[in-house]
Amino acid sequence: MRAPRRRRPRSSTKLIAADPGYLAALAARVSYTPSPEHKDYLTSAGPGKLRSDASACPRDLVLDDVAKWLYDAVRAGNVSAHVEGDFPRYVWTRVGERVYEARLCNSGSGEYKGYPILPAEAPGWLP
Repeated sequence: MRAPRRRRPRSSTKLIAADPGYLAALAARVSYTPSPEHKDYLTSAGPGKLRSDASACPRDLVLDDVAKWLYDAVRAGNVSAHVEGDFPRYVWTRVGERVYEARLCNSGSGEYKGYPILPAEAPGWLP
């Protein structure tokens, strides 16, 4: 049985970096990890195990593209001010009409999982 739904408040406050090289150095350390919780198809992470409360990732995504979106979003500063270890808890990017949110899933190594969100759920400052 699944635990009752507990939602951590999503901090959409933008991280303001004083050092211009900070975000570039941070971006070089992040990585994308596919999560079966947002897939309803077979992936490199194994068979999809889409949660009933999770948004499904589009089937046409390419892993290298997603990793680049994460890297580019961190470099651009599209990250939350809530930091765990060395890494922001959330990262956002807009790709065409879609908005994606990446959530830190390993604060020691900077691994993120990502998923689509509704445009209305995106921070107001996201370009």
